[in-house]
Amino acid sequence: MHEKAILSIMETVDRSKERGMPISEYTLRKAIRSGAIPCRIIGKRYFIAWANVERYLTCADGADNIPERREAI
Repeated sequence: MHEKAILSIMETVDRSKERGMPISEYTLRKAIRSGAIPCRIIGKRYFIAWANVERYLTCADGADNIPERREAI
């Protein structure tokens, strides 16, 4: 069966859980708002390309968690 490439918020959350890289609805919406995961908004619905979610979850474009630098006291 052919998988959908464009998903709604809840479909994205469900697929991420199925793939073993769960992302909560809250975190997904936060990533969308920040621009980390691009999407299309049509009316009140969000449409997300699964490829963009995979890229975000696997840090394919480089880790976004920059190590915190601690100053010596």
